[in-house]
Amino acid sequence: MTIHEIDKLTSQFYECICFNPEHYPKYDQLQELFYGDGKLLNGNYDQPLEFTVQSYVQAIMHQIDDGNVVFYSQQEISDITEVFGKTAQRISVYEYSSTAENIEPWNRGVNYMQFILIEGQWKIVSMLWNDEKEGLTIPEAYLV
Repeated sequence: MTIHEIDKLTSQFYECICFNPEHYPKYDQLQELFYGDGKLLNGNYDQPLEFTVQSYVQAIMHQIDDGNVVFYSQQEISDITEVFGKTAQRISVYEYSSTAENIEPWNRGVNYMQFILIEGQWKIVSMLWNDEKEGLTIPEAYLV
């Protein structure tokens, strides 16, 4: 049951961050998925970009409000989840697109997610991600 609950929580996370011109992201629900302020680190740059859930939401909403981004979709395509007691970690391989046009293949990346079980409910503690790019390929072992 534990893995199923973490699967569901991860799926809810991905659903919350997706949006298109008709539907804003479900950022009001995003905070509920995290323990405390949450910690999100974008590892795609020379220096990581660090966010709390609140600052992450503000940064993306600013981009949407300014018209810089009108579509984003991200979904998990593979995972490896390990649980020990009330803690868990997940290697979540995702694919994403920032354009509504059906361009194949989508870009891919990896989220390293940490979870904690509190009062019978799993919460996301932190997330660190990196997108695949030239010279940085997702390991085959992650694509199970």
